[in-house]
Amino acid sequence: MEDAKKKRLVRHILLILGTLIVVGAVVLIVWLVDKNDVAVTHAMGEPVQTGRAEITVDGVVFSASREQDIVTAQVFITLEGKADLSRLQVAGGEYLESAPAVFKGEEYAAAPQGKAESGKYALTFTAVAKADAYLYIGKKDKVFLGTAIVLK
Repeated sequence: MEDAKKKRLVRHILLILGTLIVVGAVVLIVWLVDKNDVAVTHAMGEPVQTGRAEITVDGVVFSASREQDIVTAQVFITLEGKADLSRLQVAGGEYLESAPAVFKGEEYAAAPQGKAESGKYALTFTAVAKADAYLYIGKKDKVFLGTAIVLK
């Protein structure tokens, strides 16, 4: 009889320990995923560090394209250091060939396809109409560009 009680007690203790281990593992996995999934949102004009470079978004101009649902976002940035500007992207949009432009009286060069050195550059992307637009810089940093609305 004593042997049956010991086996039952050991079984209950193992069941409780097993449950605690499973719950602990689930909590740890959720914490690790959440910790690595945090993106920092910056405002325009706030410098963002990426590698050896610092990128500041000076402004954005949204314009309508031929199709109603497609909006073009021309993003004006200041780069300090060296960075690969082709890695920058706007959520839901694709990179278009950039052209030189003037923003608030300052000249911005067309963004090169590869690495760029310090200077002012204009980048062009497609954006989702009537949605918030973000410029992603690196893995965890994004800059809020505004809502992609074009009035006609």
